[in-house]
Amino acid sequence: MRRSLLLAVLLLLAAPALARAAEPSLIERPQWQKPFADAGLTGTMVLRQEGSPEILVHNPARAATAFLPASTFKIPNSLIALETGAVSNPSEVFPYDGKPRYLPEWNANLTLAQAFAVSCVPVYQEIARRIGPERMAKYLADFHYGNADIGGGIDRFWLDGALRISALEQLDFLGRLHRRELPLRRQVMDDVLTMMITDKTPTAVLRAKTGLTARVSPNVGWYVGSVTRGPDVWYFALNLEAPDNNPAAVPARKKIALDILKMEGLWE
Repeated sequence: MRRSLLLAVLLLLAAPALARAAEPSLIERPQWQKPFADAGLTGTMVLRQEGSPEILVHNPARAATAFLPASTFKIPNSLIALETGAVSNPSEVFPYDGKPRYLPEWNANLTLAQAFAVSCVPVYQEIARRIGPERMAKYLADFHYGNADIGGGIDRFWLDGALRISALEQLDFLGRLHRRELPLRRQVMDDVLTMMITDKTPTAVLRAKTGLTARVSPNVGWYVGSVTRGPDVWYFALNLEAPDNNPAAVPARKKIALDILKMEGLWE
């Protein structure tokens, strides 16, 4: 009994130190400033290899600052939709209603996978309405997704409502998705990870999602995802400030992130 009690006390005393040891350390990468400077934009980038105790970072203060996720929210939105049955599978078709939409590629019948690929906002607003606020709030809390706040309307809380997430939190979420640690069926996570594939080379696979707010000031551009090379995986999250809907921010999101991945020898 005394030995068990002593062991329990020792574990309790050691818990804070163990928790601190488990926290990743941030390693700044000054050389990552150049791609942002070349684009004339302010932003942050974080990168972490699966299993590493270190997170590489440019602009750590911004990396810890939470912003609207914009269309990067299509990742958890897809997961919740498939898990709850709000969408039956990635091939389910969403009929086009005939109304002109913001982008020409949205003006068509689209499967879930196609809507994800072209980032069709109206389709994902319909998906969120099907899921409903009760289920949406529950899963975001279970995911520990940012502040998990769906205030502002079920079909717009990630666009101009209350939801906020930082680049560091995006990194953590992506890691748990890849490791299949979210409270979801494995098939659901497999399906969404497949939907996220945007490019392949003979040696690597890129999974990613863009995002760009359009109703707040200053607007925020996102590019988040992972690179898989053989058995190794790296997670990344970039966001940048897009003042006055600066058109340069649209291509810069992906270009800056890929330039940094190339600098680190992770992408060709």
